Amino acid sequence: MTRSPILGVSACLFRAGQILLVERHRPPYEGRFSLPGGRVEFGEPIASAIAREVAEETGLAIGRFVFHCLHEAIDADFHAVIAVHRAAEGLRPGTEPVAGDDARSLRFVPLEALAAMEAEGRLTDGLRRVVASAHRDHLAGL
Repeated sequence: MTRSPILGVSACLFRAGQILLVERHRPPYEGRFSLPGGRVEFGEPIASAIAREVAEETGLAIGRFVFHCLHEAIDADFHAVIAVHRAAEGLRPGTEPVAGDDARSLRFVPLEALAAMEAEGRLTDGLRRVVASAHRDHLAGL
């Protein structure tokens, strides 16, 4: 049987030096923290998929996203190519997301806490590096 990678999307949502992370409720990576996102549906433009996935997982309606990079998540039974985006603007203080059914929990995490979470195995692979580069672009206004 031939298998193909999954196409996914995810979003970096920054607020006052923090990143919004989703604690995954289902495999793969159940119980680990990741960016909000998910699969692109057949026939769905990526711009629509990112807005839909963010709304489903966080309850937030984000006006505009900027493409950041491609990221791959690969393990023995899973391979996804993820189009990582970031919100064009940071979230306003007081913006409170609500976890959808795909998320066990949501939380804003200070960027400086990501290294410890990575060392404890609580983040999906490569998350800290992706967030750091997206945050640099966010601060630079790119």
